[in-house]
Amino acid sequence: MQGQSQNRRGSGFTGTVEKLNLEDVIQMACLAGTTSTIRVFRSNQRGYLYLNQGRPVHASVGQLTGQEAVNELISWSGGRFDLRWGIPPKLPKTLSGNVGALLLEAARVSDERSGEEYQNTRKRKDTGQLELSRDSAVVVLELIYARRRQERLLVRTRTILFALGVMALVAWGAYFAVRGDLWRLFNEVRFLITRSGSRNAVRFFGPPIKVEGGEFYYQDGERRNLPTFDIDPTEVTIAQYAEFIAAVGSSNEYDHPNQPLNKGHSNPQWMELYTAAVTGCDYQGVHVTVNCPAVFVDWYDAYAYSNWKGRRLPTEEEWEKAARGADGRRYPWGAEEGLGKANVYQGNPLQKWTEPGNFPDDKSPYGVLDMAGNVSEWTGSIDKSGNPIVRGGNFGNPNPDLTRRVINQSALTQSDRIGFRTVRSHDFAGGP
Repeated sequence: MQGQSQNRRGSGFTGTVEKLNLEDVIQMACLAGTTSTIRVFRSNQRGYLYLNQGRPVHASVGQLTGQEAVNELISWSGGRFDLRWGIPPKLPKTLSGNVGALLLEAARVSDERSGEEYQNTRKRKDTGQLELSRDSAVVVLELIYARRRQERLLVRTRTILFALGVMALVAWGAYFAVRGDLWRLFNEVRFLITRSGSRNAVRFFGPPIKVEGGEFYYQDGERRNLPTFDIDPTEVTIAQYAEFIAAVGSSNEYDHPNQPLNKGHSNPQWMELYTAAVTGCDYQGVHVTVNCPAVFVDWYDAYAYSNWKGRRLPTEEEWEKAARGADGRRYPWGAEEGLGKANVYQGNPLQKWTEPGNFPDDKSPYGVLDMAGNVSEWTGSIDKSGNPIVRGGNFGNPNPDLTRRVINQSALTQSDRIGFRTVRSHDFAGGP
């Protein structure tokens, strides 16, 4: 977990999880009740803060300990930090009291050092003001820890592959030298190292795709008309949804008005999937990356994410037009069902989702990917029972027909077969 500071405290220690600074991480680690070690680095300096079941027990920076060490850490103008579970045995107890009081005192000392007049009315964060529930704090800390573990794994992988590359260079050098092809060998080794480092990198699949307004065939030949809109080229990915969770925390700013009280946007199945994705592990026997579709998200989760992005869920008419085009084709590739053209069930019980683009025939006339298969998708349309309508095929169903629709599906369903994508209307002044 690493970041650079821009000023004395405001954006210092910004990490890779949505603008978190050192004080944020300290407060969340306390709020979550963790037993953990927060390590802080600046140049050749190093500091430690130890928490036992959410309570600060010891801090050290060089010869400083306790409150003085906390003061020093908060005053640093730049550096990096990471979070690890557990603390050493038999630590001295140099800290006591509320974490908010410790940080307030550190802020006061830091202001004095900088020549500023400390204001009691300064809006400082403490554990009572942090807008996160305990469960949300646990989720964000899991994201930080998983990302750090992924970074360590990446460094080890690169080191091992570099050593293998050197060994290969020695073993094959004579052969390639005879052929005058050492440059080719160098490029092959470099490719292996680069590929290992980017294997789980976040991919960009392009901007939203514009679907021109006009008539189209809906379901079994009915002609309907829609205004222009744009749609995501792929289902929302694990990486994209994780960014949303880290950004909103326990805020209900983007939630649907009818969302049940105290319902967050994470759950144990989602966290297990996300952890497997960022660490490059298998999930339920299948390799998963951060570019796979975000699943185990219910309709309220999909609605909140879309709202956070300034977009919305597609109506089922918009979904169908983006999938079938204006000529009413039954499948993205044409009128006839084709074996193996989409990620739908073909008898393999271990079959799951894949990264977008692995089934190039599953591409609509507009260029939208994976609407016949991979995962089915929530829409913004509601059926007669009051439940949202699900569209499209998935890896667990053999039907890739683009007219497939599922009704009577509870909005609280968390399934590995249902994901979503977002749209935006273009029928407003000024246009896109």
